This record gives sequence, structure tokens and C-alpha cells, in this order.
Amino acid sequence: MNDAQQILDDSVARLFADQLDREALIRIEAQGWDESLWTMIEEQGLTQVIVSETHGGMGGGWIDAFIVARACGRYAVPLPVPETLLAGWLLSQAQLPPRAGAAGLIIAPLTSAEYAAGSVSLTAARVPWGRQAAYCVGITHEGELLVIDTHGVTCKQEDNLAREPRDELTFNKAAILARGRLDLPADAMRALAALLRSAQIAGAAAACLELSVKYTSEREQFGRTLSQFQAIQHHLAELASQMASVDSMAMAACIALDERGLLGSGRTATFDLAAAKCRASDAVEAITRISHQVHGAIGFTYEYNLHFLTRRLWAWRAEFGANGEWGEALGQLAAAQGGANLWRYVTA
Repeated sequence: MNDAQQILDDSVARLFADQLDREALIRIEAQGWDESLWTMIEEQGLTQVIVSETHGGMGGGWIDAFIVARACGRYAVPLPVPETLLAGWLLSQAQLPPRAGAAGLIIAPLTSAEYAAGSVSLTAARVPWGRQAAYCVGITHEGELLVIDTHGVTCKQEDNLAREPRDELTFNKAAILARGRLDLPADAMRALAALLRSAQIAGAAAACLELSVKYTSEREQFGRTLSQFQAIQHHLAELASQMASVDSMAMAACIALDERGLLGSGRTATFDLAAAKCRASDAVEAITRISHQVHGAIGFTYEYNLHFLTRRLWAWRAEFGANGEWGEALGQLAAAQGGANLWRYVTA
């Protein structure tokens, strides 16, 4: 990371570390929303990190988005920061001004029948923090970004395993607040949201490793700390390797997205995004299993911090596509290249 990115990393970590201890996570999980923390996040511009400077953002790249999303995972941030960050970038790409408040993401591409006559009528399932969304964004099959009004929308409240809202929103002739042309595939939102989940998984995995190292260094059995047992050392080494692979692949995908984008001839960042989410989702099983195994019974108690991370990992691994779906996408990309070109394509 360069100096500016290191400053961003430090400031985000400091904000979340100061505001999100165990008591705060328990309180927010019970009440469902922390307006004061959301205000702090917006005031620091974290949801505008990758919005262009001409639209009032910080003008950062996707590596900056990785830093913010990874911190959200590391500190189990119970707010739609990555989702709103993505919505802000899409608005900027469509040459639309930024909007205040949390954003809802409609992942599936919209058909012409769903946004006819200047309004939107559809049902969107599992919208992150849909009940709190000040607006929603969706991409049409024709490559247009729609900003959709959420006033009067019917919300069926649902939660994922981490007790994060994943609501079903029903729009009945909801007004289109703004629209703009995107130079992106119609399914780009799913891939970009999957990338941000990969970064969050990397952050949560790093926190699991940190907790596991701390616990095994302090807990004693048979006159020595757990970390001195060879079996525990092997577990921690595997946990560290799983975390490092997720972290490096998510970061590499963000760099590829900044350099190559999602459209164009040759190898785009699509391959890297698919590989990052496939690896992240696949690694969740080992990360959560090892973390709980080295902690023993205390790791499953509500009073200990580990479950705030592992419940999110179990939920995030399937969101916006699990490893099976993204593995199939990788296979299709590889098959399209053919045997003679596959190695050159993978290592490009």
C-alpha cells in the first residue's frame, strides 16, 4: 500500500476499533441499526471512497474499496458500508450525483417489463439492509443504471445467520429518481458485490486468526500454553495460510479491476473476481472450523467475540454466489480459451 492507502487503512481501523467492542455489537444486533455510527461513517467519507472527485468523492480505486471492506469484515461492522460504497461507485460511473443514506442493491438485472412507463414494479429478494435503504440501485439488461425510490415499498423483513437484514422488497410502480448509462455488463453488480464480500471474508478471517493466536498464547493446559503444542501450531499455520490466500486473491482482484475493468478484449478482471469469491467461499469452512476447534467450548458462547465473525463468514460465503457457482464460472472461462491458450490466459 502507498502512504495514502496506509492512512486510510489506519483511520478506518481506528474508527471501528473505537466504536465496535463486544458490548456495542450486542447492542446493535439487538436494536438493528446504529444511526450515530452510520453518521460517523458518512462524515468520514467511507461510503464515497471510490466515487470520483468531480462527484464529491475521494477518487480512490478498488484497492481503496478493498481496504474499507476488509476492515468491515475484520470488525464485524453491522452496517451496509460495502453495499453503499458500491452504489456510490455505480452512480459515479453513470455520471450521476451521489446520494445520502444507505443504499439497497437489486442484484438481478432488470427487464424492460419491470421498469416500464418510468416506474419500477418488481420483487427483490434478500436485499442487504433493505429496511434501511434510502434508495435502491439496479442495472438493466440494456446497461442502464436506475436509482429507485424506496418510499412506499413493501418490506418483508428477513435476516441472515449473522442477524444482518436481508429483506424482500416489493416495488409497486416505484418512482425512478435518476438513470444513467453504464459501461459495464448487466450482471456487473453481482460480481462487484461478490468481490466486496471476498474482502470482508478476508478481514473476518484475519480477526479469527488474531483471536485464535491470542487465546492459545494465554490459555494453559498441562503446565504450558496451548500455542506450545505442535497440533495447535499446525492448526494456526493452516488458519494463517487460508487467511493469506483469501486476502491476496481479493486484493489482486481489486488491482485487476482498477487496471483492466470488466469489459474489453483479452483477459478482463472477471476471471480474478470469480477466482477471489470462489477461494473466499471455499476457505470459510476451514477458517471457521479451525477457529472454533482451537478455542474449544468458549468459542461458541455469546459472550465471546468469535461468533460475531464466524456467523458472518458462514452467511457471506453463499451471498452473491458460493464457491460452486463461481467455480463453474471459472470453468466456463477456461473452456472458452481452449487447452492451447489456457495457461497463457490464467497467467496473463
